[in-house]
Amino acid sequence: MTGETEKIPWNLRQCLLVLLGMLAAGYGTALMVRFFASWLPLAYRYLLVGLAQGAAVLGGLHYFVRKKNGLGLEVVGLKAASLVRAIASGVGGGLVLFLLVVIVGSLLQFFLPDQAPQPFTELVINARQPRDLAIPLFLGAFLAPVTEELYFRGFLFPVLKARYGFGRGLLGSGLIFALLHLDLVRFLPLALGGMGLAYLYERTGNILTPIVAHATWNTIMILLLYFALR
Repeated sequence: MTGETEKIPWNLRQCLLVLLGMLAAGYGTALMVRFFASWLPLAYRYLLVGLAQGAAVLGGLHYFVRKKNGLGLEVVGLKAASLVRAIASGVGGGLVLFLLVVIVGSLLQFFLPDQAPQPFTELVINARQPRDLAIPLFLGAFLAPVTEELYFRGFLFPVLKARYGFGRGLLGSGLIFALLHLDLVRFLPLALGGMGLAYLYERTGNILTPIVAHATWNTIMILLLYFALR
């Protein structure tokens, strides 16, 4: 389990500050690239934005967890104990979440057949050869799972759970996770996926489990998109 929620030394306001920092870093970098480096290929633009957002999240967590409160990273779920179990649970959970998201997304596609692909999806679709997947895989299978799970599940979810209870905390973290992807059509499957990741963290108490699950889900999706269009 994720630990005693009453001992969490940060609050919703501080969670919001980290979130705003992530958004400011992402949009600020995107604007700078647009005006000063518009010649960059799309993949490198995504890489710069992703790195800026990741740095903002990790910097915010470092400040509120380590510098402000003097705590170790185990308070956001980074634990060496039961490493094999955490990884195995993550792989299995990621497969289940992938299937869930695909099924729900397919049902939505039946009712909304003319939806445009996500920009990140277009990045994968436009890959001409395997080496073109290097940046999408780095972003989707490493950077996003690490930074998003540390924030949404390790930092935000425990605060929501402490304040509103497990069920509402699970729901809230999933909804906010989906909302931040700015994809209305895929909002429901992303919310369900976010709730599933929070449940995995709650069940194991190790943030590595949802990180691996998130990475598994994203990796399968990227590889299927790539090979389905060859």
